[in-house]
Amino acid sequence: MSRKLAFVFLCLLTAFNVVALAINAAPPTRAAVAGMSYQKLVHDTDFVRAVKSVVQGCKVNVELAKLAC
Repeated sequence: MSRKLAFVFLCLLTAFNVVALAINAAPPTRAAVAGMSYQKLVHDTDFVRAVKSVVQGCKVNVELAKLAC
């Protein structure tokens, strides 16, 4: 593959990414546990305690949004 062709391909790929980010076709995520919103779940002590007990023995990689148990 020639350098010129590779450069054109990378430019097209970058343009595609910019368009995809501009459109932002992904719907917003919503937490719905017992009819509570995300903000209410974050501040609900029972829910926070339950989540902590489930992930107690797990490692969290925040940068990759991965949970390894």
